[in-house]
Amino acid sequence: MNYIGNIFKNVNMKPTWLIRMSVTVTQNRLRRLVGSGLRGACRPNERISELRSRAKEVDVPTIGRLEQVFFGLADKSRLMILELLAKEELCECEVSSALGLTQPTASHHLNILERSGLVSTRRDGKWVFYRISSKVAALLNKWYELAERS
Repeated sequence: MNYIGNIFKNVNMKPTWLIRMSVTVTQNRLRRLVGSGLRGACRPNERISELRSRAKEVDVPTIGRLEQVFFGLADKSRLMILELLAKEELCECEVSSALGLTQPTASHHLNILERSGLVSTRRDGKWVFYRISSKVAALLNKWYELAERS
């Protein structure tokens, strides 16, 4: 890691001069791209304005929701759990036994899947059962088909 990275590795924000420098470098690259003619006949500032207005149109809450869903899907163990739950509703102990996971690990993955909205729970006394909706199961089948074709 470079010197600047070492200074700011435990800080959530980079200094404003570093951000301004990065934005300037990026804008210069964009100006070179537009100047090359690869983006049609427009001025660099017009292109920047166009892109910024497009970025403002992005539905941020929907993007945040998608981020949660994809985070839930971004792990092999969680995908395997979803595959098991597509067949039937399972308790955490059944999931951990089936996949050879420790109880805390299985619980962690199930918690992430629940927070991402991919699974729901049903409590029966002390037992918590996990299941996926038919919509999620249908999406999983489509994604598996897509993965097999690519």
